[in-house]
Amino acid sequence: MKRTGIIHNELAWLIAGLRHTDTFVISDAGLPLAPGTPCVDLGYRYGQPGFLDVTRTVLAEIVVERSWVSDPVREVNLPVYNTLRELGLDPEPLDHDEFKVRVRSASFAIRTGEDSFYANVLCQAGVAFTP
Repeated sequence: MKRTGIIHNELAWLIAGLRHTDTFVISDAGLPLAPGTPCVDLGYRYGQPGFLDVTRTVLAEIVVERSWVSDPVREVNLPVYNTLRELGLDPEPLDHDEFKVRVRSASFAIRTGEDSFYANVLCQAGVAFTP
Protein backbone atom coordinates (compact mmCIF):
# COMPACT_ATOMS: atom_id res chain seq x y z
CA MET A 1 0.00 0.00 0.00
CA LYS A 2 1.04 3.61 -0.54
CA ARG A 3 2.29 5.38 2.56
CA THR A 4 1.43 8.94 1.57
CA GLY A 5 -0.28 11.04 -1.03
CA ILE A 6 -3.40 10.33 -3.00
CA ILE A 7 -4.84 6.89 -2.30
CA HIS A 8 -7.90 7.18 -4.55
CA ASN A 9 -7.02 4.67 -7.28
CA GLU A 10 -8.65 6.42 -10.24
CA LEU A 11 -7.41 9.87 -9.24
CA ALA A 12 -3.84 8.65 -8.67
CA TRP A 13 -3.91 6.94 -12.09
CA LEU A 14 -5.14 10.08 -13.90
CA ILE A 15 -2.57 12.29 -12.18
CA ALA A 16 0.25 9.84 -13.00
CA GLY A 17 -0.80 9.99 -16.65
CA LEU A 18 -0.48 13.77 -16.95
CA ARG A 19 2.05 15.00 -19.48
CA HIS A 20 3.46 18.46 -20.11
CA THR A 21 0.72 20.93 -21.16
CA ASP A 22 -2.17 18.55 -20.38
CA THR A 23 -4.95 20.36 -18.56
CA PHE A 24 -7.29 19.25 -15.82
CA VAL A 25 -9.85 21.01 -13.67
CA ILE A 26 -10.61 20.88 -9.97
CA SER A 27 -14.20 21.98 -9.61
CA ASP A 28 -17.02 22.74 -7.25
CA ALA A 29 -20.13 20.57 -7.27
CA GLY A 30 -21.80 22.39 -10.15
CA LEU A 31 -19.31 23.13 -12.94
CA PRO A 32 -20.60 21.75 -16.25
CA LEU A 33 -18.28 19.37 -18.08
CA ALA A 34 -18.16 18.20 -21.68
CA PRO A 35 -19.84 14.86 -22.30
CA GLY A 36 -17.27 12.10 -22.01
CA THR A 37 -14.81 14.06 -19.87
CA PRO A 38 -13.38 11.62 -17.32
CA CYS A 39 -14.50 12.84 -13.91
CA VAL A 40 -13.41 11.69 -10.49
CA ASP A 41 -16.42 12.71 -8.42
CA LEU A 42 -15.28 12.99 -4.81
CA GLY A 43 -18.37 14.82 -3.55
CA TYR A 44 -20.47 12.87 -1.08
CA ARG A 45 -22.59 15.79 0.19
CA TYR A 46 -22.64 19.53 -0.40
CA GLY A 47 -19.54 21.04 1.13
CA GLN A 48 -17.56 17.78 1.40
CA PRO A 49 -14.89 17.33 0.47
CA GLY A 50 -14.09 21.00 0.16
CA PHE A 51 -12.43 22.52 -2.90
CA LEU A 52 -9.41 23.85 -1.02
CA ASP A 53 -8.68 20.57 0.77
CA VAL A 54 -8.76 18.64 -2.51
CA THR A 55 -6.72 21.32 -4.29
CA ARG A 56 -4.00 21.27 -1.61
CA THR A 57 -3.78 17.50 -1.86
CA VAL A 58 -3.59 17.45 -5.66
CA LEU A 59 -1.06 20.29 -5.89
CA ALA A 60 1.26 18.41 -3.53
CA GLU A 61 1.47 15.67 -6.20
CA ILE A 62 2.04 17.63 -9.41
CA VAL A 63 3.75 20.54 -11.13
CA VAL A 64 1.43 23.24 -12.50
CA GLU A 65 2.91 25.75 -14.92
CA ARG A 66 -0.25 27.73 -15.68
CA SER A 67 -3.73 28.02 -14.23
CA TRP A 68 -6.98 29.84 -14.87
CA VAL A 69 -10.04 30.82 -12.84
CA SER A 70 -13.35 32.49 -13.63
CA ASP A 71 -12.92 36.23 -13.17
CA PRO A 72 -15.90 36.61 -10.77
CA VAL A 73 -14.07 34.51 -8.14
CA ARG A 74 -12.00 37.60 -7.27
CA GLU A 75 -15.14 39.42 -6.11
CA VAL A 76 -17.54 36.65 -5.16
CA ASN A 77 -15.17 34.14 -3.53
CA LEU A 78 -11.97 35.99 -2.67
CA PRO A 79 -10.86 33.42 -0.04
CA VAL A 80 -10.64 30.74 -2.75
CA TYR A 81 -8.68 33.03 -5.08
CA ASN A 82 -6.29 34.13 -2.33
CA THR A 83 -5.68 30.56 -1.18
CA LEU A 84 -4.88 29.45 -4.73
CA ARG A 85 -2.23 32.18 -4.80
CA GLU A 86 -0.91 31.10 -1.39
CA LEU A 87 -0.60 27.56 -2.75
CA GLY A 88 1.77 28.83 -5.43
CA LEU A 89 -0.60 29.28 -8.34
CA ASP A 90 -0.94 32.55 -10.22
CA PRO A 91 -4.30 31.90 -11.83
CA GLU A 92 -5.18 34.00 -14.84
CA PRO A 93 -8.75 35.34 -14.57
CA LEU A 94 -10.98 34.59 -17.56
CA ASP A 95 -14.51 35.59 -18.43
CA HIS A 96 -16.72 32.85 -16.93
CA ASP A 97 -18.04 31.73 -20.32
CA GLU A 98 -14.48 31.53 -21.71
CA PHE A 99 -13.42 29.55 -18.64
CA LYS A 100 -16.21 27.03 -19.27
CA VAL A 101 -15.15 26.73 -22.93
CA ARG A 102 -11.57 25.94 -21.91
CA VAL A 103 -12.74 23.40 -19.33
CA ARG A 104 -14.41 21.45 -22.14
CA SER A 105 -10.98 20.40 -23.45
CA ALA A 106 -9.57 19.30 -20.07
CA SER A 107 -8.08 15.81 -19.92
CA PHE A 108 -10.10 15.10 -16.78
CA ALA A 109 -11.99 16.74 -13.95
CA ILE A 110 -11.87 16.33 -10.20
CA ARG A 111 -15.27 17.26 -8.81
CA THR A 112 -15.49 18.19 -5.14
CA GLY A 113 -18.54 18.70 -2.98
CA GLU A 114 -17.77 22.42 -2.74
CA ASP A 115 -20.91 24.52 -2.53
CA SER A 116 -19.50 28.03 -2.89
CA PHE A 117 -19.53 30.04 -6.12
CA TYR A 118 -16.69 29.90 -8.67
CA ALA A 119 -14.53 27.46 -6.68
CA ASN A 120 -12.87 26.06 -9.80
CA VAL A 121 -9.36 26.06 -11.19
CA LEU A 122 -8.12 24.87 -14.57
CA CYS A 123 -4.50 23.74 -14.39
CA GLN A 124 -1.87 23.03 -17.03
CA ALA A 125 0.71 20.41 -16.10
CA GLY A 126 4.35 21.39 -16.07
CA VAL A 127 7.48 19.26 -15.84
CA ALA A 128 9.20 18.13 -12.66
CA PHE A 129 12.73 18.36 -14.05
CA THR A 130 14.87 21.20 -15.35
CA PRO A 131 17.12 21.40 -18.41
